[in-house]
Amino acid sequence: MATILAIDAMTAAVAAALSTCLLSYNWGMYRFFTLPHGSNSGIDTIKLLGTCFGVGSLAALLVIGARSPLAAALALLPAAGGLALFWWAIRSNRRRPLSFAFSDDLPQHLVCDGPYRYLRHPFYTAYLLTWLVVPAATLEPLLLVPMLVMSIIYTAAARLEERKFASSRLASDYAAYRRVTGMFWPCLPGHRPPCDCAP
Repeated sequence: MATILAIDAMTAAVAAALSTCLLSYNWGMYRFFTLPHGSNSGIDTIKLLGTCFGVGSLAALLVIGARSPLAAALALLPAAGGLALFWWAIRSNRRRPLSFAFSDDLPQHLVCDGPYRYLRHPFYTAYLLTWLVVPAATLEPLLLVPMLVMSIIYTAAARLEERKFASSRLASDYAAYRRVTGMFWPCLPGHRPPCDCAP
């Protein structure tokens, strides 16, 4: 009985952590990121799939439950990492919010402080970490589908953003920055991040 109660408590903890992540990302979607030229099919797709997968993942977690206290504890790690990275990236952009994924505007500035010293796309990394939470807690391989689908979408969005930088006045600065930072994961030790990005 005590074991069942422990697993239920851990499931609740994971659900609370996941809900906090999803609510934060929803806030960012509607209150932080800008839409310079309005919505488009890419923006609508990422909003729809992100919302559906988020609600579906939370529901699956509540129905299946955490397989063990250890699985639940391990699932809390990407939740905490994703949430911390998201708000760190928000802080780095608080004065000049970024445009929404798949927006067609050209970038006007380059951010390379905070998490951008190590990652070119920390928001997408935060989301990817969060999609690992439910598979880790439930040990259900099928629940990796949201992460796999969204990773394809995030990669497409990131590549579009990098093509926009290459077409902007920041092309040379971004090329130098790109050489020393990872797209979603940090570069190997020994690479120094740039310190002279254009403001």
